[in-house]
This record gives sequence, structure tokens and C-alpha cells, in this order.
Amino acid sequence: MTTPPRLTFLVDVDNTLLDNDAAKVELDRRLRGLLGEQETERFWRLYEEVRQEAGVVSYPLTLARFHEETGLDEPAARDDAAQRELRFALADLTVAFPYADFLYPGVFEALAHLRSLGRVVILSDGDPAYQPSKIARAGLDAAVDGFVLVYPHKEEHLREATASFPADRYVLIEDKPDNIAKVRANLNAPFTGVLVRQGKYAAAVGAGSWASAEFTLERISEIIGLDREALLSPAHPVAAPSASWRHASSGST
Repeated sequence: MTTPPRLTFLVDVDNTLLDNDAAKVELDRRLRGLLGEQETERFWRLYEEVRQEAGVVSYPLTLARFHEETGLDEPAARDDAAQRELRFALADLTVAFPYADFLYPGVFEALAHLRSLGRVVILSDGDPAYQPSKIARAGLDAAVDGFVLVYPHKEEHLREATASFPADRYVLIEDKPDNIAKVRANLNAPFTGVLVRQGKYAAAVGAGSWASAEFTLERISEIIGLDREALLSPAHPVAAPSASWRHASSGST
């Protein structure tokens, strides 16, 4: 008896399962209400500095630098009731942000469909200290049986991912064209790329189907229209990606 091919789905998070662009807009609104315009601008400046230095978004490190620049970590600030409350409120806002409110419609149905076809693993770029907590608070870890991998740059850790979750074919579901191209180039296994046209990075490739992925979806909920046969035997070969979108889609969200 022939064993059916095993599929493993590697699913991104930011702008694939949850609307990270909208979440950041809302976080900015709440920060301005808490800190005011000037200190919020300082916060985002430090956020970008950390992202450039670390290669990923790190809210914990951004908070630490904000404390240092503003003196919130000084003994005098710790003894001041107003500064103490501000420090607590800022941490609660960023570290406990309600990402579950920003899940795309149909996410859990989409993940349940994928689980009916094979093993589903969240493979996310991000700060290994913050991103797993973000995924858990969004309720996504339970939807994939707790199979969550977070690396600063996922394409550099494919050996660990494939060793932990072996398959006859891997399906990467992503909003970032650059990540699809990188994983395809570095994954030594049969591969299917699915571009989900959500968020600012996917918009960089222009309208219509992206020739460098086997499938292009307008929203994550459309994944329920793909079956095992289609994913195992894509109907058309992919083209080499153009360079026009690379700068726009590189880096962390």
C-alpha cells in the first residue's frame, strides 16, 4: 500500500494571518493618547533604530531604550507616582496589545482546512522573545497544535524547520514576496509558494497573479479553495522574480 505524500504548511503571521498594518495604526493611536505627539515620535524613532540594528522588530528593546532616553528607568522616576503609572501603562499597551482583534476574517477556518490536508506550522520572522507571545495572545498557537517556529530570518533556519517537520512537499503561505523567493532558493525539497495579497509588502508586486508563486490569493480565507491535488501538483511553472519589488518587501514588518 502506497503511503500518500505528506504536506507540511509553513504559514507566516504578520499580514498573512493578522492585519499587522492595521494593528500598528491602532497602536500608534493609543500611544499618542498615552504619551503625546512628541514622545510617540521618539518611540517610533527608537523602534526603527532597533529594527535596523537587530533586523527584526523588538518592542521589548524599544521599550528599554525609551526608558533610557526619557529617564523612566531612573530611581527618581520609579519613586514618582505619575511616572510609575506611565511606565506600567506603556508596557501594558505594547506587550499586551490585543492582536486577536486584528485577525483576518476566516483565519481559523483556513487553518482548520490546512490541518485537514497536512501538518500546519507557523513559521514567522520576528523577535524570538516577543513574537511567540504575540502569536499566543492572538490565539494562533492553539489553532496549529502549538507548532510555532520564530526566527529573526526564517530562510536561514530551514534546516531546523524541515528536520523538525519532515514532508514530501512544503507549502509556504506568505504575504511577503521576498520571503517566498528566499525560501524557494534555500529549501532543498519540493516547494509550493502561496502569495496572500494582504498588506503593504504584497501590494508591491502589482495587481493580478504573481508569476513567482504557484498560487496568488486575495485573502487568507481563499485558502479553503485549494485541495491536496492542486498543492501537490501545481498547474504552472513559476517565473524568476523581478527585482522591482525586492526593496519594498524586504525587512521585518
